[in-house]
Formats: sequence, C-alpha cells, structure tokens
Amino acid sequence: MASPTDFSSSHILFSAAPAWGHVRPFCVLAARLVKENNTVVTTLLLSPNLLKNAKAEIDSEFRGQETQSSRQRVRVLSAYASDAEDPFSLIAPLIQTYPAVYQSLVESKSVSCSVTGTVFNPVSPPNAVVLDFFCHPQMLATRAITGNSVPIISWFTGHVATGIRFWGPKTLGGYGDIEKQVDEEAARTGRSPKEISDELYNFPKRANGEIVRVPGVPEMYDWEYFPQNLPFEMPFGEFMKIAVNGLREADACFVTSSYLFEADSINALKTYFSELKQDVFVIGPLLPSGYGIVSESARGSRETQEFLDKTQLRFGERSVTLISFGTVFWPTVQGYIEEVIEAFIEKNAPFILCYASPFANISENLKQRIARCGLGLISKWLPQQYILNHPATGWFMTHGGHNSVLESLGSGIPMICWPFEADQPAGAAHMSINLKVAFELIEVRTGPNGMKPLLRSGHKASGTREAVGVEIRRVIDLCRGDQGKELRQNAMELKTELSKSWDENGISKKEMKRFAETYNLHLF
Repeated sequence: MASPTDFSSSHILFSAAPAWGHVRPFCVLAARLVKENNTVVTTLLLSPNLLKNAKAEIDSEFRGQETQSSRQRVRVLSAYASDAEDPFSLIAPLIQTYPAVYQSLVESKSVSCSVTGTVFNPVSPPNAVVLDFFCHPQMLATRAITGNSVPIISWFTGHVATGIRFWGPKTLGGYGDIEKQVDEEAARTGRSPKEISDELYNFPKRANGEIVRVPGVPEMYDWEYFPQNLPFEMPFGEFMKIAVNGLREADACFVTSSYLFEADSINALKTYFSELKQDVFVIGPLLPSGYGIVSESARGSRETQEFLDKTQLRFGERSVTLISFGTVFWPTVQGYIEEVIEAFIEKNAPFILCYASPFANISENLKQRIARCGLGLISKWLPQQYILNHPATGWFMTHGGHNSVLESLGSGIPMICWPFEADQPAGAAHMSINLKVAFELIEVRTGPNGMKPLLRSGHKASGTREAVGVEIRRVIDLCRGDQGKELRQNAMELKTELSKSWDENGISKKEMKRFAETYNLHLF
C-alpha cells in the first residue's frame, strides 16, 4: 500500500478530461502544495493515457528534493485501464468510474489504481474537489454524494478571452445564455429543445461574419475562431454545453492563466462571475519551480540533448525551431506540414518536429527526408519543457494551446502560431497583435471558415501549398531579422515577470492563499 494514513490533513481531489493540457498545471500545483505543508494530501484521478506524464511532471516540480512523505501525498491513479490513445474514447469510462472512487474517498477508504495496481491508504475525506470545467457529469456525481458540503472549484486552463466568447454574456462578446435562448425559441416555434440546442451550441456552423468584441483581444469576425478543418469528428455542441455548465454550477473558479498575459480578459471574467456569485482565483502560470533555467528543467532524452548540443555548436544559440501542435491537434493537409519542413531545410534552419497527436499523419518519405537533411529531429514524443529551455532553441511553432503558450513565454521563447480551434485563434491574435510575442500563419488555414477573410487585414488564405511555402519562408526571414529580435525581447520581458508569480509575495501565490482562507483549508 502507498502511505501515509492521515486523518488530519487538508485533502484536495482533482479530476480532468483526458487532455494533457488540462492536467499538467495541476500536477505542478499538487506537488507545490504538499511541499508547502506536510499535512496536505492531493489525489489526482486521471485517464490512463496521462498517468506517466503526470508522474513525470510532478517529479519535475519536486526536482529530486522530495521526501518519501511528500511524494506519497501526491496520489495519482486511474480507476480503469485502457490502451486507447484517442482521448475522446476515454471520456465515458472516466465519467462512469468517478462516483465509486469519490464515494470511497468520502468514506475514508483505500483506493487503487487500475493501471499500476497501487493501493492508496485511507486518508481524510476531500475538503475540496477541483474539476476540469469539461467534467460536469463528475460535478453532478459529487453533488449527489456530498451535496454542498464539499466545495467544487472549476479548473479553467484555457485562454480566458475565448472562454468569455464561448460561455460569457453578450455584453462581453459572448454567445450569451444559450439555455435561455433554447427555451425562448422552443416556446416561439414549437420545435424540440434538443434540435434548437444542437443548432445554437454548434458555434462553427453559426459563424456568419458577426464582429466579435471580447475584452483583451483584437476584434475578429466570428468565423476566425474556427480556422481549420479538424482531423477528428467532435460533438462540438455537446462539449460546449458540458463546459458552460461546468463553469456556471461550480462554487468558484481556478484560472491558470495570468494577469500578465491577459489582464483585461481576466478582469472581465471576474466581473461576469461576480454576477454568478462566484469567486475567481487566478493562479497561473503553473510551471515547475526553476522553470526557465535549463539545468533546472525537466531533462530530455539523450537523443534530444545530443541534437540540441550539437546544433548549438554548429549554428549558435537560438537557432532551433520546435514544431509541435500538442497531444490532440494536427494539420489535415499533409502537404502543408511537408512544405513547412521543406522551407526550414531550404533556409538551412534547424528544427525539431514532434507529432504526439494520435491523428498525426507522417509519411515515411517525410521521416526519411528529415533524417537525411542533417538539420532536423523528429519523434512522436519529445521533452517540450527541456527543449524550450535549452539555449539552442529560439522559436516555437505551436497550435497555441494555452499551456504551450505559457511554457513558451515562461522560457522567453517567441512563437509562430498555427491555430486550429478552441482557445488558439483568439490567443494567436492577442499574441501577434497586442503582446507582439508571436507571428501568426494565415495561409495554413483550411475549411469553410478558415478560407474567409480576417477582420484586421482583409486577407484570406489562398488554399494552396505554394502560398503556405511563400508565407513560411517570409516568416523564417522575419524571425532572423529586426522584427524577430523585437518579439524575442518582448517574450524575455514577459518571462521575467511571469517567473515572479509564485514568489512569496507573488500575485498567484497570494491568490492561492486567498483561496485557502476562503475555504478554511490549511495549505500553507
């Protein structure tokens, strides 16, 4: 059994959707809290595909300084076993197995991991439950077991401005109260509420050229929020409905973004949530202690270290571009990613390509081309934090998922954004126009919405590989010129400020202490 048995602790339970970007920040927070107070216990109930990464992220926060007790008080488990890589197939069993685990924790019984077989000793019941805002079914199960006696805090890991757009009031640029709109339309027309709901929550299909004005981001047409065909089918409307309920029905909200990144958007969210009688605690960025210093960052594989070290000797510092689109997204047009790689090779610009998505389509020809060129490294998994903090790395071509963005800025690395959906398009616009820490690729857009013009420039994608090639070659040149230097300087300045967030008097640590005081939790 995994110790300790402790019935006087503050115990926080966390669960999230099977998406690494939603889980990674809490891994850091969990380890940080048990280091702060030797009576804190955290339990992370995750999907099987994330267990290994979660444990590695927790280790990166401890940095080899943990005691046996502190490591055992971060309990990571999955209540079911599966070898599936498709994150969408892992959602249903996560929902189905949650109630039994929560009931056992409430009754101070032992719980076990179905993947590793580890049995975790009984501890005091959870004093707070932190749930990813996509875990509304788990929220309902929690309420059914403990009612309102245990506070439920939603876990909002994305770009706040996009959250306002999708789930906020119309006065802030959001879609408004869609459930109310459904009821009104059903009463007016006699149509079924489900039919109306499916239509109203299908935001991509609703796009008609409306100008969207959300605090903190540039004005955009509504179709700009959906610039790509996706490599998977997703019940978009159902996910949106789950998310809005997961946010609105919680007792409070953790935001893992930062005032330094999007103060106007966060302040707007707090104003809106105050109307819902909810507090908002802004505790980001949650990056491992010592992040931004290569010797203190998560170590990479031997192959990665050797490539970066050799490339630094050959090309100098800040010469490598990391190309990664996270663990879910991937371009649907194979020719576009091939053209990007050809451009880097032609420009004699070293790169690292990661294809972690289960939907990635990498041809053998492309793998061989990269192997032969002497400029690139390609792998299904690569240590992103280590790469971003290595002195050889200069740029990050990213989908712009919020966790990747904060990791990049936490390393002082400017970005080349290739957004797909979710919080990525608005984030890319914010970073390229407002913060000036990124370039945004436009010609890589696909699909009916992606081929329409941008409000800020009137430009629209041509839909050809040739146009993608012209654009990426121009961007590579810009990265090497004065504009690239400006973006790097801005990113480095943000890194300096972000690194202070969790200092003793840092704004994020103060917010976490305020949370502990609000709910009478002994976390510090």
